[in-house]
Amino acid sequence: MQVSHRARLSPFQPETVWTLEAGTLVETRGKAERRFPLSSLTRYRLSADQNGGRRRALLLTFGKRRLMIVSQSYLGPGQFEDRLPGFSTLARAIAAVGADLAPRARFGVARLEARTAFTWVMGLLAFGASATLVFSLTAGMAEVGIDMAARMSFVLILMIAALPWLGRDPTFDPHDPPTDLLP
Repeated sequence: MQVSHRARLSPFQPETVWTLEAGTLVETRGKAERRFPLSSLTRYRLSADQNGGRRRALLLTFGKRRLMIVSQSYLGPGQFEDRLPGFSTLARAIAAVGADLAPRARFGVARLEARTAFTWVMGLLAFGASATLVFSLTAGMAEVGIDMAARMSFVLILMIAALPWLGRDPTFDPHDPPTDLLP
């Protein structure tokens, strides 16, 4: 059984058709055809519109090759046709077959990753505190540098204490994708 979804991505391109056939995802755009064997799937990320809209996208990584499948089709300037039912069927089928053929693939939901951003801010703050201390010592103003570095380190300690409460990258069972993203 073949599962397929079609969408027009831009005004100057023909309609793109994604078809799942016998463990291979086939992307056809006009006469061009690309094949992606699901056994080489390394990452499956499902994204949703942040405003609660019906726009969805599926981001697939096959080693160094990437593929994006969208749920809406371009009709005209500022006009899109919602094709969520076909997209949902294809996304579920890719998740189920991909989990069986590529057991090491990571399945997740693409959302704002606050933990990653927070960790980067903590690293920059630690670098700033140590740079402030080093520059103040070389300038002969040790008391001011120690005071500023101590205040920055205190904020860093508070951030480290809050880190366990931030959620990790959400994952899901590929045989049962989240119902809030795929109706």
